[in-house]
Amino acid sequence: MKELILLALQKSEVKSLVHIGGHIGQEINFYQSLNFDKVIYFEPVKEFADEIRDKILHLANFSLHQCALGNENSHKLIYIANKGENDDSGSTSLLEPRKSNISFGKTTIEVKKYSSFNYLNIDMAVIDTQGYELEVLKGFENKISTFKFLIVEFSNFEGYLNQTIQKDLNKFLILNNFSLV
Repeated sequence: MKELILLALQKSEVKSLVHIGGHIGQEINFYQSLNFDKVIYFEPVKEFADEIRDKILHLANFSLHQCALGNENSHKLIYIANKGENDDSGSTSLLEPRKSNISFGKTTIEVKKYSSFNYLNIDMAVIDTQGYELEVLKGFENKISTFKFLIVEFSNFEGYLNQTIQKDLNKFLILNNFSLV
């Protein structure tokens, strides 16, 4: 992800970023080093959002919304990977996980459409939502065209039921005038 952000910075000026699926804010120092005017995090899991909140407490250009993003304003179950001895996988999704050696707890969280927020002139979105990326993008509605860059994580295997596959994600992005890099 860092390499893609640096590549984008070579192509165009980026002053603001939204990070969707912030987990515990592992990128905060990196974002801070890039001197963005504005960095907005979205993280629905309270434990993770609290950790981000603590890290950005004294950073005036950072903000946090404790909610998930999707294609509708609602409340949904989220599946949260239980921590093992050496596990901090961040495998948290609004999609039900397939059977694996990771156990999951679940809770209900708030989901909002990005279009319901009053953000203007955000240059880049980083989306890491464990298979829910297409639903997040649909919730951008007409605001999707205001972004210069979208960095969207996706998987080549289906770790979650009904997970977005790369072909459908790419089709949606092309229809919205974005190209795969």
